[in-house]
Amino acid sequence: MDFNDPTTVGILVAAVVGLLTILLLVFKSLRSSKKNRVLFVGLMDSGKTTIFTQLSQKEAEYPTTTKTFTSMVENKITLRIKDKEREIIDYPGNDRLRQKLIDLIHSGSILRIVFVVDSAAFSKNSRDVAELFYLVALENVDKVPILIACHKQDLTLAKTEKVIRNSLEKEIGLINKSRAAALMGTDGSDEKRATLTDTGVDFSWEDLKKQEVSFVTTSSYSEDFGVHEIASFVRA
Repeated sequence: MDFNDPTTVGILVAAVVGLLTILLLVFKSLRSSKKNRVLFVGLMDSGKTTIFTQLSQKEAEYPTTTKTFTSMVENKITLRIKDKEREIIDYPGNDRLRQKLIDLIHSGSILRIVFVVDSAAFSKNSRDVAELFYLVALENVDKVPILIACHKQDLTLAKTEKVIRNSLEKEIGLINKSRAAALMGTDGSDEKRATLTDTGVDFSWEDLKKQEVSFVTTSSYSEDFGVHEIASFVRA
């Protein structure tokens, strides 16, 4: 084989490119087939486990064994949807478990994310809620859809979906701005932290089109208030 012949070189290059393309398609297919988990995440006491329980009672054909509902342990159920198994994970809201949360999001197994907000405690927790959402959205490298559940809407102090949406938008913009600020490195160089978008303080939900962020309102007591929408999101 004459490697100085342009025709031979062209054929080899085409063969290598074709092989790499096939390998990439196979990798993407295998990665996609692994995605069978729906992740419920939110601050402690946001009501994740309430929705998780309502959904399990409504949808699960066979729940997995769950021994505890503490804030340090994942709760899981398995649903069978269109002849496929889908695992629902109620992830603890404890701050000390954030790195494990990031690892889970990066695992390539997450199909969808339900982000639960305590609407009644939102006024005092808005910054913490925004920071957790920022982390989840920033680490959502696969750009899976995110449903923000504005929970406990039946309570007197509950903020409306519109208020929560607008407040989170403002807080995320402020986090963008602070993260985008140049940091002086120990060697005298400028460093920048990763930001969710490049729109800075002018962040809007339209900036996250690739992640398909949507909102729903849910209740602490009524299983018909928002659970149907969440069930549809999980099944999709």
